[in-house]
Formats: sequence, structure tokens, C-alpha cells
Amino acid sequence: MAVDRLNQMKDKLKHIFLLSAVGYVIYLVICNVYERHVQQLRIASADWLRHLWGLVTLTFNHSDLHLYVVGSFVFTFCVFWLSNLFLIVLDLTGKPSYFLKYKIQKDKNCPLNPSDLKRAVKVALFNQTVVGIPFLYFIYVTMTWRGCSTSADDLPSPSQILVHLIAFVLVEEIGFYYSHRLLHHPRLYKHIHKKHHEWTAPVGVVSIYAHPVEHIFANLLPPGLGPILMGSHLSTAWLFWGIAIVSTTVDHGGYRFPIFLSPDFHDFHHFKFNVNYGVLGILDRLHGTDLLFRKYTDGQRADGQRADGQRADERKTV
Repeated sequence: MAVDRLNQMKDKLKHIFLLSAVGYVIYLVICNVYERHVQQLRIASADWLRHLWGLVTLTFNHSDLHLYVVGSFVFTFCVFWLSNLFLIVLDLTGKPSYFLKYKIQKDKNCPLNPSDLKRAVKVALFNQTVVGIPFLYFIYVTMTWRGCSTSADDLPSPSQILVHLIAFVLVEEIGFYYSHRLLHHPRLYKHIHKKHHEWTAPVGVVSIYAHPVEHIFANLLPPGLGPILMGSHLSTAWLFWGIAIVSTTVDHGGYRFPIFLSPDFHDFHHFKFNVNYGVLGILDRLHGTDLLFRKYTDGQRADGQRADGQRADERKTV
């Protein structure tokens, strides 16, 4: 089994390398043929983004305090509730019914009890305001001390944004994994993290349904540390925070939509409790805390292959 998995990983890496090489060659050809047009497009897009960010800073009177606290709150608040709106309607009404086939735990929260949703919304709003706004002031103080810019004239290049985003993801993985695992310690769990695990079949809003202490150290600090450590522009931080909010909403959403990465990894954590502590699964693989999940997915894959084989035999018989 281990040899087969290693061979499959090697085949995937070869496939990824081949696709990357082909993509890079195509990119070079396009750049050589349309170099002048590409350069003009880069300049135009940079000017457009600079103008757009200038409007954002103008909205908040070019005040760093307003941008970091009020601006960040408005941005993250809107991203969170807009990304949850469709899931809330689907969970409550079951419509559009087409999407119900993607439900992971089909026997739970389908439909969602309105009183349970109301309870989750209250906690989410409390964490966003009473806990979140003071934390954004902490972000303002630390990122200002770090020398992070909010100016439209200092917008980072695409390559800089990419490097910073990769760093953010790694910092969040480390911060979330160890803080999350610590919260599962028996002395902490019953007082803090147990609240989040009231939902064995989570829904999107539950991503910030947590004790205030957990919300600070597991939900806010891991994605907040990256921009501080990297000295990032506020716009890059906003970009990452938006991605992180949508990602955790999907992870708790309870649906395996084909256009998104599968949320099975974290949904299984809520289902089995003491597995899959991280975001990417890197540290879970390193510490062996994903063994049960891997056995489960291997079993699911084997069942699917057996079912496919049976259907093929039936077709041959017919």
C-alpha cells in the first residue's frame, strides 16, 4: 500500500511538472510575441489598481487608523456574510435542491433548525465586533510599528504579492495547527474549544462560532501574523484575509461543491473530533494526526473502485 501510494505521488509530481513546463513555454511564447502589448496591459492594470486603492484610502480619509480598524472590519464583515449567504439559504430552505446532492453529512442539519442558526449568528456577530474590532486595533499598532504601508504609491507587484501569500499560508498553517491542537488538551477543551465542537456537522457560519479566547488565538492571530512578519502592504493583507474567510467558510459549509477544494478534511475533524487539526494537512501528515482520515478515504476509494468494477461486470454480462 505504501509503495503504491509513493508511486501514485511520483506520477502526480511528474504530471504537475510536465504541465508546469508546458505552461511556462506557452507563457514565454506569448510574452515574446505580444511583449509590448503585455507590458502595456501590466502598466494599465497597475494604474487601475493604484487608482482603486486610492479611492479606498480616500474613503477612510487617508487615515491609517481608519483603514486598519474600520476598513478591515467592513471588508472582512462583508466577505464573511456574503460568502455565507448562499449557504444559509440552502441550509434553511433546501433550495436550490440541485445542490443538496453535494451535502457531506446528509442526515444532519438538512434542513437547518432556525433556532440553531440564530444561536450561531449571535456568536459570530459577537466575535466579529466585541472581539474582532479590538484585535484590528492590535493589528493597526503592530503593522504600523512594523512599517507596513497603506499608500497607493507603494502597492506591491504581483510577484511580491505571491511571495507574501505563500508566507501567509505557511504561517497560518503553523499557527492554526498548534493552537488548535493545544485547545484539544483536556484542561482547555471543556472550557474553551468544546463550544466550537457543539456542531458535529458544521455549517458556514460556524467557522467563527467559538469561545472568544479561541477566536483570538486560533481564528484571528494565525492569519494576522503573516502580514506582520512580512511587513506587508495592507492591500495584500486584505487579499489574504478575504481568501482565508472564504476558505474557512467552505471548510465548515458541509457541502462538497465541485468548483471548490473539498472540505472533507475539516468536516471529518468535526465528525471524529481528534484528527485533522491543520488547514493544509502538512503538519497533520508530519505528526500522524491524519491517519484515521487517510484510512477512511482509502476505504472510500476502494469501495468506489469495487462499485465501478461491479457495474462493469454487470454491463459485460448484459
